[in-house]
Amino acid sequence: MSYRAINPEEIAAMRRNGCHAADWGKVNVKEGFNPDSYARVTFSGDIFLGVTEENVIGTAGFIASPGIYDASLQNCTVGDNVHISHVAECIMNYRIDDHAYISHVGSIICTGSRAFGNGTEVNVLDETGGRSVPIYDGLTAQIAYMIAMYRHNGDLVRKLREMVIKYAESKKTPVGFIGKYAKLTNVGSVTDVNFEKESYANGTALLWDGTVGRKAFVGPNVIAEHFILASEAKLDKSAIVKNVFIGQASVVSNGFVAHDSLIFSNCILECGEAAAIFAGPHTVSMHKSTLLIGGFFSFFNAGSGTNQSNHLYKTGPVHQGIMERGSKTGSNAYVMWPARFGYFSLITGTHYDHPDTSDLPYSYVIGTEGRTLVIPGSNIPTVGTIRDIMKWQSRDARSPELPRLDIINYNALNPVTTSLMYRAINFLNDYERTPGIAASRNIDIKQSAVSKGRQMYALSVDYFMGTAVVKKVLSLKLDKNLGLNSQLKPQGNTDVSSWIDMAGMIVPKSEIELICREITDGAIDSLDTIAESLKEVSSRYYKLTWNFVAENFEICYSQSIDDVTPQDLEAIIQRWTETVSALDRMRKADALKDFSGKVMVGFGIDGDNECKRADFDAVRGEPDNISSIKAIHNHYAEAIQSGFAAVRHLEKLIKLTEDK
Repeated sequence: MSYRAINPEEIAAMRRNGCHAADWGKVNVKEGFNPDSYARVTFSGDIFLGVTEENVIGTAGFIASPGIYDASLQNCTVGDNVHISHVAECIMNYRIDDHAYISHVGSIICTGSRAFGNGTEVNVLDETGGRSVPIYDGLTAQIAYMIAMYRHNGDLVRKLREMVIKYAESKKTPVGFIGKYAKLTNVGSVTDVNFEKESYANGTALLWDGTVGRKAFVGPNVIAEHFILASEAKLDKSAIVKNVFIGQASVVSNGFVAHDSLIFSNCILECGEAAAIFAGPHTVSMHKSTLLIGGFFSFFNAGSGTNQSNHLYKTGPVHQGIMERGSKTGSNAYVMWPARFGYFSLITGTHYDHPDTSDLPYSYVIGTEGRTLVIPGSNIPTVGTIRDIMKWQSRDARSPELPRLDIINYNALNPVTTSLMYRAINFLNDYERTPGIAASRNIDIKQSAVSKGRQMYALSVDYFMGTAVVKKVLSLKLDKNLGLNSQLKPQGNTDVSSWIDMAGMIVPKSEIELICREITDGAIDSLDTIAESLKEVSSRYYKLTWNFVAENFEICYSQSIDDVTPQDLEAIIQRWTETVSALDRMRKADALKDFSGKVMVGFGIDGDNECKRADFDAVRGEPDNISSIKAIHNHYAEAIQSGFAAVRHLEKLIKLTEDK
């Protein structure tokens, strides 16, 4: 809708309401403008005002009395049905979209010198800047991973950084933006910050050079400088951040302090501190005494008092560490970087000797007497592991109606972990012949646990492979003209021998190398195209996973996929159902440890042993009625049912073949 100059009658009405303008000739309004919706407002510079209607209700809730009261505006465009009131200083150089609500704020100023957090350099992992990542409002965990981790490919990193810097330059404008239905209340100082549609800031102390994404929330006493807050993220309750990207649906709250950190989707960080971390999806730290520093994390849970140190250096804080997917630390766990811990490790104690347990996933890693003791595979049969795996996807708080930035694959058993377990079996075999290989990783291995660890790894491999076989069998077409082997044959020519976990995305390494080459060659020349290319590869995960299974079929089952018969597949599924049942039994047995006599200490405070038991039963209930135990059992029961369904499908296929 076009604007027109404000007319003399409207000026007179506004003057009667205590309004002033440095130059009324620069005040422009839409047709239908109501001057009675303005009181005690000072205008300066170029002003554009929308229409106001009473009793307007939007997605942000009821907006009382649209209009502007007790405020000073300079060079602002105000949309329709906007409420602005009680501005202590001024709103300068902002475009305020329809239905926005602004009340009791100090100042909201755009200087035109910043790109609203875009282009901010975040010195992640290496505090001296060796892996710095320039952030932007569409940053994904995968693109950040390539910029931070692929420094060996200088051309790639240079091209990626140029794309981000170019994008940031395009975002640098002399006018800030407050989106439709955005709400700012009781806010102190805001400088060079954009607020996207339906964002909300309440009680915030200071925001400088940033972007508050769609439906994102900034709460009381927050101080944020040089930041990007992605959609649906929360920065709340006295948190302080600087040079930080906070991903979709993540929560940084309760006094958490962070600088130079990348925090991606669904993270929860409270009370503690973070410096120079790459927090992949579902990183959790919720204790006051916890410090995360110079580390790479993903699906990580920090115990109270968790601490890392990157200060054993000669030339600066350059040391870094990796805790791979699913790792967690016990209370007061301490690690002196550099170090690397494998997938789903449980890390306790203190670790000074720079251990590398990456070839021994799902292990207990215990710091004792100055050394790191590894109990291989011990985390596989625990109920905590499967409980974590099952809860992550249910805790993805990103709304399906908004575009999702990060690619998150929730399959804990996948080609990456399966390849690692093959390597773990080989490592343990080599260790029995040459125990010195453990020392080369700065670890000790519990000798008595080697055989069981190997057994646990083999069980997990069988579970993954069998699950893929069941899924494939259920997808087989009952068509007499389609042979079994032709349907089982891998499709395409992608190299699936090596896979990587890119901060939540499980993908063949060859596919990422191809995308990297296309970036360096100029075939891919935009950040959006990179994101779409990564999503396209991810969409083929199950197809590529079957190719991996087919490639490893003979290693696991001692026969070629080309020669397999329906009867062979039945036998494989039968073996798999036994594996599923075994895991169900082991994890339930582990869960029942929470119902042993030892854990009843503290129950029945004023009674005898009988009272203790009764009190315990009243509080905890029967094991089979515990929701988490039931959910885990049902998970395995449903898996076995899918195996039975696959067998029935094979029987139909056999009958069809016989009839032919």
